[in-house]
Amino acid sequence: MAAMSGPEMMFVVVAAVLGGAAQSVLGFGAAFTTVPALAVVAPELIPGAALVSFLPLTMTMALRERRHVDHGAATRISLARIPGILAGTLAVKLADPDALAAGVAVVLLGAVASAALGWRVTPRPLTEGIAGVVSGFSGTAVGLGGPPLAVLYRDRPPTESRPTLAIVFAVGIVMGLGSLGVSGSLTTAQLVTGAQLAVAIIAGMVLAAPLLRRLSDAHVRQGLLVWAGGGSLVALLRVLLR
Repeated sequence: MAAMSGPEMMFVVVAAVLGGAAQSVLGFGAAFTTVPALAVVAPELIPGAALVSFLPLTMTMALRERRHVDHGAATRISLARIPGILAGTLAVKLADPDALAAGVAVVLLGAVASAALGWRVTPRPLTEGIAGVVSGFSGTAVGLGGPPLAVLYRDRPPTESRPTLAIVFAVGIVMGLGSLGVSGSLTTAQLVTGAQLAVAIIAGMVLAAPLLRRLSDAHVRQGLLVWAGGGSLVALLRVLLR
């Protein structure tokens, strides 16, 4: 596997910094910037590098806001994610990097469409289970477990949704990395790059966030969706034109 060039690594690091800044403003964003950047320049690092890079962030959020977690919903969703995680691990084992890059594009374009069209789902045990399975699969296969759950929790107050989803993602990432490791699909390059990107995401939360706070949440959200949609299209075109 060829290492990323200097400009490619810089592109991914900048994406991670921007994602961390957006995360501090909106409560999400790191995956929407980092994963499409990886899909464009280094799809062979998906999903391991993405999952490793998000782990410190999600664990910090889960611990910081643990008092406000909806434990019933978090338990139901986390249990539902297990079969999805196993299926996602199998997909990574069988698929090549180009297929995973195309998967990133499909998931993110679906997320952009759902945001633009305002899709909503009422949270209840059945929909939590379905969203959990889909999230477990997409999170493990391509590092994007958030979009299915974002649709589920779109109308919930952030004080409830943010801590609940943080614990779901923290537990899910640990399970996903463990499953990928056991299957032999987690490489040293993914671990090293993920650790570097984790530092970039945290740096974005600390350093770049004050700049983004001068913008409205709507503008930050729109910029995030444009980045995610544009990166997805570029990744998909690269796959189709090979």
